[in-house]
Amino acid sequence: MSKSQDQNRYFKPGDIIIYTALILIFALGTIIAASGGQAATTVAIVTLDGLEVHKVDLEKVQEPYEFKVESDKAHYNLVRVEKGRIRVLEASCPDQIDVKQGWISRSHQSIICLPNRLVIRILPNPGIVDEIDGVAF
Repeated sequence: MSKSQDQNRYFKPGDIIIYTALILIFALGTIIAASGGQAATTVAIVTLDGLEVHKVDLEKVQEPYEFKVESDKAHYNLVRVEKGRIRVLEASCPDQIDVKQGWISRSHQSIICLPNRLVIRILPNPGIVDEIDGVAF
């Protein structure tokens, strides 16, 4: 069997078209998935024991600021807000996982401090609070 006949056995005329189309579909899907997480407006909602204590549109923040959320006199979280992002700077909890989390800025990201019962969630739109996303589902 010659070399050209051996290659024809593996690749049929339409194979190159199909492989190219599949690569394009996968590339487009990756680009759409990577860019689809950031909404035009992102709202951070800070809750303590399930009750909303602070709400901020991260895109409208002009000057960075900090605020303290206290569950009682001994338990607190110091939250820092900047344009487009939010984080916990300091906390009274022993493990400091919420502080180590760092900045969050994209829809459906969250920071959770279990000992202090604090949750910071970023939502894509102000009206959407209890939606099911692909990660949770």
